[in-house]
Amino acid sequence: MTHTAERFDAVVVGAGFSGLYMLHRLRTMGFTVRVFEAGSDVGGTWYWNRYPGARCDSESIFYMFSDHVSEELLQEWNWSERFAAQPEILRYLQFVTDRLDLRRDIRFNTRVTGAMFDEAANEWEITTEQGTQVRASFLITAVGCLPSAVCRWQIFRNSAALIASKARGITPATGRTSRSASTASG
Repeated sequence: MTHTAERFDAVVVGAGFSGLYMLHRLRTMGFTVRVFEAGSDVGGTWYWNRYPGARCDSESIFYMFSDHVSEELLQEWNWSERFAAQPEILRYLQFVTDRLDLRRDIRFNTRVTGAMFDEAANEWEITTEQGTQVRASFLITAVGCLPSAVCRWQIFRNSAALIASKARGITPATGRTSRSASTASG
């Protein structure tokens, strides 16, 4: 019996600010998304860095998701300090995750160990530490600072292509526009 890898429009690696935002935005655009997170909860840097005195060096208000995500989120959260400490920033990210029901598309305690682009299929094959394989049209790494400009450019290009394809009405799974899909079906 042959096992078929689960298929998504996009896979996001990391569930910090960027990964959570990408999950939310891609979902609202109608994409199927899976997020893989090595930690046991959301937060990225704010999950991993728990040293004494860890806090943001920008005003807390700048650590909030904007009204482009949800006007209600802006109204529901109040920071206790002008420059929030790590525990409060982590609580905020947990609040956003729960409020937007993001956990259902995140696999925690899961490290991505490999990603190969299959040119023939025009999609990524992603492998996790547990041996799980998934396939996706787009792979978005949201793991923080990257070592090279080449990596950052590739990720930017992939993310921009994903958003542009949706704007043109292209369904990532088939590569067809909504017009060509309706023409093909009848």
